[in-house]
Amino acid sequence: MHQNFTQHLSQALLVATIYLPIFGFGSAMAQGASPNWQVHLPASSLTFNTTKSGAVGIGGVTETMRFKSFKGGMDAQGNIQLDINLASIDSGVMIRDERLQTILWNVATHPVVSFKAKIKPEDLQKINAGKESVGITVDGQLSMASQSKAIKAELQVTPVHNKRMVSTREAIIINANDFGLNSGVETLRVIMGLSYLSTSAPVTFQLELTPSQAEFPPSAL
Repeated sequence: MHQNFTQHLSQALLVATIYLPIFGFGSAMAQGASPNWQVHLPASSLTFNTTKSGAVGIGGVTETMRFKSFKGGMDAQGNIQLDINLASIDSGVMIRDERLQTILWNVATHPVVSFKAKIKPEDLQKINAGKESVGITVDGQLSMASQSKAIKAELQVTPVHNKRMVSTREAIIINANDFGLNSGVETLRVIMGLSYLSTSAPVTFQLELTPSQAEFPPSAL
């Protein structure tokens, strides 16, 4: 009987070792510490739209562009941060990428855009329960080109096994005028021979977060 009990206990421990990580109880949980959550770049996306018009009276054309390099995540206290490498812009046109990097953003001096915020305690409690998708509103600060502006983001946090998917419920509108970049937009408009080039851009993202013991906030790009 003792032998059977020992055998069953060993089997139970083996099952727990296999399946607990799937439901979000990794090694950090076993040690009594909540993990940080880190962006898994290959399964994440971050895009923005621009609108332009080549001639007066002609309807505008909207184009979607993306960034290939960004990092960030969330810690156990609900602090969130996302850092975007502006040099990783991918508009689908190489010369346009170069112009955005040099004329608009000046990546040699200002290579990174950062968003920082803190999740409300009541929302963090719902997220940590890990049972259902949670819609949250966060008030944060966006830093770009040595300027900082308060930004509100409407987000959706969805648990998927041992991951968390964080996405925008509504596009976050970024205005070049708020960061002193309007002259760069005008220069680009003239160079491209356009009658109109939008000074604001709606930004959307879908981020896959995985448990991590990496430092938080993440080191600079």
